[in-house]
Amino acid sequence: MLEDRFAQHDKVIVDKFNDVGEDYQMKTYDYVMRPSADGTSGAITITLPPVAEAKGRLYSIICRNADAVNTVTIQDKDDSECWPGDITMNGKCDAVLLYSDGLAWLTITSSLSYTGTTPAPVSTEQT
Repeated sequence: MLEDRFAQHDKVIVDKFNDVGEDYQMKTYDYVMRPSADGTSGAITITLPPVAEAKGRLYSIICRNADAVNTVTIQDKDDSECWPGDITMNGKCDAVLLYSDGLAWLTITSSLSYTGTTPAPVSTEQT
């Protein structure tokens, strides 16, 4: 099933850009995100697309506005293997580049904070 996902990359909108100021569920084609949190919006949460559907894709998220109270949180859908925890952005230009290998989200970050962790799934494979 995961192998089929990669073949679909040429059939979606490329370089989709989103400038969000409220909670947002990312779609697989939301490659560029520029969230802003302030006194009007309050803290916001960005939820990544399903890790299997995003296989082979990179997602750029750079915070345009945030502070210690009005944060931008990046979370998975509780479907990523070894997810290190939700990512909290609390400053302008906090940035993360996320890559899905189909089973896990891998992150390349600048200064960010992580909260909570998700353990690796228990294997049910019979040997």
